[in-house]
Amino acid sequence: MLTRNEGDGHCAMYWFLLSLTMLLLLQAFASCSTNAHTTSLPPGPTASQTQPVPTSAPPVPTSTLQPSALHGPTNFLLATPLNFSSTSGATKDNNGAITPLAVNAIKTEITGELKRLLFVVDNSDHVKVYSPGASPITAQVTLHTDGGTAIDYTQVVNSEAGSVTITFNGVLLKDQMTATYQQQYAPSILINASTSAVAVVFTTQVRWIEAKQIPAAPGHGQYQRTSNGGIALSWSAGQNATAYNVYRLISDHDQQFQLLATVKDTSYIDDSAEAIHDVHLTKGMTYAIFSLGPTGVENPGGIIIAVAQ
Repeated sequence: MLTRNEGDGHCAMYWFLLSLTMLLLLQAFASCSTNAHTTSLPPGPTASQTQPVPTSAPPVPTSTLQPSALHGPTNFLLATPLNFSSTSGATKDNNGAITPLAVNAIKTEITGELKRLLFVVDNSDHVKVYSPGASPITAQVTLHTDGGTAIDYTQVVNSEAGSVTITFNGVLLKDQMTATYQQQYAPSILINASTSAVAVVFTTQVRWIEAKQIPAAPGHGQYQRTSNGGIALSWSAGQNATAYNVYRLISDHDQQFQLLATVKDTSYIDDSAEAIHDVHLTKGMTYAIFSLGPTGVENPGGIIIAVAQ
């Protein structure tokens, strides 16, 4: 987890670098509106995308026995725990003072982000990488003579808070991934913040995923005020979804989306004291909802429900 100083220096902001950066950007956009609305995040993969077969045919199950070289169609996640061989990170303030980041904090946050990546390989062996709230990235794929496959990509996410640059350089050999992963944060000139950088090297097993394990994203999000002043959320079901993760961001005092609950229904009531009180704030609140599949795989696509006065 990267930290940066903000304002008078009496509080710390935790920068949820990739997985919810785009959600923060969407929330900032939503806060400019006086009307509540629902925003669809960049679409997550669907069964037809992850298993590109004719629409009249059912998805072809993906074998868990993979050849030495990567061949599609198939999908995989990075299994946890990650085995870190190198971990480093630091922040740098406007005066040039460098503060190292705690190794365990880096490992925890990087693991939390990387376990949500979904790698989708099509029939032509092209690889797209999906992460929550962000548009998919097309990776560069290179075959090695030993049968390994290099998967490399760079992603830049911009928001009002600044920009985050993500670099992933991995080699997949059979079912093991070895990778170098870097994050660099550059604050906006509008923010009194420190720059930060993190770099890790790790190995891990990959988890092969069939299309039917990837749920469709939810849709048609909406909300109503309850009689006691809380927020009643509802949405339409995503195909193959067995549960939903519900997140909330209160922009006046949250620096990242907070996981409120995992629910099986397509509705959730937030009647917490924070919701009842803070819905009247100028920027309101924002909720994000993601689908979970039968094996716990989360679709990186989701919906945003912005609640304003």
